[in-house]
Amino acid sequence: MSTPTSVVPHPDAIRTVLSLVQPGLAKMETSLTRLADTDDPILAPMLSTVLPGSGKRLRPALALLIGRLRDVDPEALNHMAVGVELLHTASLVHDDIVDESDTRHGGATLFARVGNALAVLVGDYLFSQAAQACVATGNLEVVRLFAETLGAMAQGQIDDANRQLGGRHAWESLSRERYYRTISGKTASLFVLACEGTGLLVGLSAAQVDALRVYGQNLGLAFQVVDDVLDFTATEDELGKPVGSDLRQGTITLPVILMRDGDLADGRFRHAFDGDDVDLQIRLVQESDAIDRARSEAETLVARAREALHALPRGAERDALDALAAYVTRRES
Repeated sequence: MSTPTSVVPHPDAIRTVLSLVQPGLAKMETSLTRLADTDDPILAPMLSTVLPGSGKRLRPALALLIGRLRDVDPEALNHMAVGVELLHTASLVHDDIVDESDTRHGGATLFARVGNALAVLVGDYLFSQAAQACVATGNLEVVRLFAETLGAMAQGQIDDANRQLGGRHAWESLSRERYYRTISGKTASLFVLACEGTGLLVGLSAAQVDALRVYGQNLGLAFQVVDDVLDFTATEDELGKPVGSDLRQGTITLPVILMRDGDLADGRFRHAFDGDDVDLQIRLVQESDAIDRARSEAETLVARAREALHALPRGAERDALDALAAYVTRRES
C-alpha cells in the first residue's frame, strides 16, 4: 500500500494547517461564546468553564477543511463545526463523571468543581445543543449520521465502563479486538462524523464520502492509540494528569494488552498485575516493547487514513488533511 509523501516534520507545523481554516474556527468560537453567554446564573459559569477554546479544535478543523472542497452555505458549515465540537465537549464532561476524574489538561474538571449532579446536567445540555446544531445544517443525512454517532459513543462508553468493572484482573480477559471496538465508539465515531458528515453536507460523491469515512475512522483510532501511549510516555506536565492515569483507574489500554500478549518469560508481568503495585505495573509497561508496538499500530492506522485521501481532489485541502494525519502520531500531548 502506497502512502502519500507529505509529512509534518514537527507538531508546530499544525499551526500552518489550521491557518487554512482560521476564519471558520474563529466563527465557531464566536458561536460557542454566544452559547455560554446565557442569563442563567447557574448554567452560565459552568458553560464558561468547559467551552473556552483551550484545545486544538482538531475535529471541527477537519470539518472546516473538508468544507473547503466545495461551495457550501457558510452558516451550515458553521453549524456542522459547532455541533461536532459541542458533541466532543459533552462527551468529555460525561467521561470525567464516569471516571471520577479531578483534572483534565492540568485544570480541575467540571465534575470536580460542581459535583456529579450538575456536571451530568451540563453534559446533557451540551448534547442537546450539539443535536440542535446538526439539525440546523438542514441536511437529513447529517442528522442521521449524528444519531448513529450518539449511539456509537454511548456503546463505547458502556464498553469502557465494563473494562473498568472488570477490576484488577480485567487485563486477563480484554482482547485487542474489544479494545478497538471500544475506542471506535468512544473516539473514532466523532472523527467519522466530522469527516463523513461534512462530505455529505457539501455534496461530495458517494466514493469520496466513503473515503472520508475510512479516513475519519482510522484517524480517530490512531488518535486514541497515541493517547494511550502518551499516558505512559509523556510527563505529568505534558499530560495535565498523573502518568499512567488509565491504569490507575483500572482502564486497560493497548500497551497493556500488547505487553500481556507478549507474555514475559520471567513471569514479572503476571506477578505485577496480580498485585496492587500500580507504579510497578506502569514501569513494566514503560520498559517493555509494547510502547513501540502500539506506536507501530498507530502508524499503520494513519497510513490507511492517508491512503484514503487519494479519492479526494488534489489541492491544499487534501494536503492539509494528510498533514493532520501525519501529525497525530507525532504529537507529544
